[in-house]
Amino acid sequence: MESPKPARTTSIGAWSAFAGAQQSRVVDLIVSNLFNFCVVIGAVVMFAAADSPVFWLGAALGVASMIILGWLLRRDMSRGRPLLATYPAPRLIVVIAVAAAYLARRPDDAVWIWAATGLAILAILSEPTVRLLMSKATPVAVHLPGLPEVPRPPFDPTFVALAPFAEAAVGVVLAAVGAPGWCYLVIVILGTMSVLIMSAYAIRALMISRSSSIGVRKALQEYQPEFVVYYAAHNGARYQLGMWLPFFERLNRRFIVITRHAHTVPEIAELTSAPVLLPKLKSAHGRLWHLVVDSLKAAFYVQNHTANVDMLRFPRLTHVWLNHGDSDKAANYSARHSTFDKVFVSGQQGVDRYAAHGVRIRPEQFAIVGRPQIERIATRDEPLPPDAPRTVLYAPTWHGGKPNTNYSSLPLGTQIVDALLARGATVIFRPHPQTYRDPQQTGLAQDIQRRLNADHKATGRQHVFGRAAETEWDIPDCFNHCDALVTDVSSVASDFLATGKPMAMVAIQQKGAAFRQAIPMARVAYVIEPDLSTLPAALDEVLGPDSLASARRDYRRYCLGDALGAEAPNGFLREVERILASAPPRDSSSDTTSTPKQRTA
Repeated sequence: MESPKPARTTSIGAWSAFAGAQQSRVVDLIVSNLFNFCVVIGAVVMFAAADSPVFWLGAALGVASMIILGWLLRRDMSRGRPLLATYPAPRLIVVIAVAAAYLARRPDDAVWIWAATGLAILAILSEPTVRLLMSKATPVAVHLPGLPEVPRPPFDPTFVALAPFAEAAVGVVLAAVGAPGWCYLVIVILGTMSVLIMSAYAIRALMISRSSSIGVRKALQEYQPEFVVYYAAHNGARYQLGMWLPFFERLNRRFIVITRHAHTVPEIAELTSAPVLLPKLKSAHGRLWHLVVDSLKAAFYVQNHTANVDMLRFPRLTHVWLNHGDSDKAANYSARHSTFDKVFVSGQQGVDRYAAHGVRIRPEQFAIVGRPQIERIATRDEPLPPDAPRTVLYAPTWHGGKPNTNYSSLPLGTQIVDALLARGATVIFRPHPQTYRDPQQTGLAQDIQRRLNADHKATGRQHVFGRAAETEWDIPDCFNHCDALVTDVSSVASDFLATGKPMAMVAIQQKGAAFRQAIPMARVAYVIEPDLSTLPAALDEVLGPDSLASARRDYRRYCLGDALGAEAPNGFLREVERILASAPPRDSSSDTTSTPKQRTA
């Protein structure tokens, strides 16, 4: 008996599985190759058959190629990718295709048309140089008295990349109506001005950047900062740094923020009035030597990045690990944290978590400081009446950087939200900020938003999602407007303990008893298994009797300490003051010979 042949399919999913690539990558390849076919064949046909009806086939292919290129540019913009110097070859061919179409309509205007085409090509070819200049013209310091700031670009550099596309689109219209060739040249000249303006800006900014790099240490010595907040990650500054900077500012002490990546400087500068610095100079002692001045006493870290080692080389500073949330994720008990002088945890749970995972940290390294970020979270330990309407916050985390850090329930989100809607609940949907950096995750989030919008139209329930839940409201606002939470393994669960309200957690990495063993927070939450078999029972509890209420209140003290509401930041502020008071500044010349290993010996 012959074995059955596998069913053939031409779906994107099947091709993705066959190629071992993400579906979005397969779509990109298909679209890119379709563009190549249309633009090349279109340009060749228009040049070769200018006096033949076949010319219109080439024109149609050329128009199709412009539509595809526009889609590619729009897609990359939606993903936050810089467009400057991208797709150079496709854009060059489009410009040449427009020239072919224009020459067919106005053969006597060849000089004007080719002049415009050459200028457009030159602008596209100059983009890598402009991009290089701008990459070197990075800010050195913002908000630092006595030091000139590198000016921001006069307009979005994306416009430089879009200008040739816009010129080509206008050129198609001009060719179609038979406008004189000099009209096209005028349009191209106007578009090319963006390259000239941006080039002039980049040269000026580069000169200021170089000058500021030389003078930054002197300006810092005059400013006399007492501590530094160090940020090494590429993304996430708004929520990772943003949750701590307001509390640092309450200390009324001078501090600085050092970030390793230029693109994060404007974002961080919006979050604080403190100086924000970017290390640019480099010596045998590393990139940070000129920023670590004698007045600095401590360094604080909010992100578990390997590049933290660069700041840890300065042993005279007191190095403090803060993290950007408290949860049972592996990042919260990393062995790297043993290299810090102090490890701030919100409650005794944080101390026990390290020990439970075999991470050895000396008792004197720990400081239990509470959780400052819960100060605006209202506590409501009293249960709602059984017949009261319920509003449920669904806040899935992101999928992490690798499979073993993926705790996200977002792929199950539509089923979870549908179950909430079926029970008559109003839903607040707030995905993790990093969700929108991944096209597939973005699609999942948008699907949930569409369902909530459709339910609102059908039932009138006032669901909150999109900008309202993610920008206009912050996490405390979402907590204060809901009656229950469905979330994953994340700091959202820990902070939600302050509310006293019921919550459910979705198990992703483990299930059953193994999940509760690995994730202590799950012992006071209603667990939704990965197959959703316990979803009905979990939702019945969070929307009903809440049998874990008492256990959850006890665990709250263990996790967050005793300080709630307005008192929540006090422990953190006191401990920072103690560290700064007990660490007088010393001669920084001793910093140049230490390594992280020597620090912890």
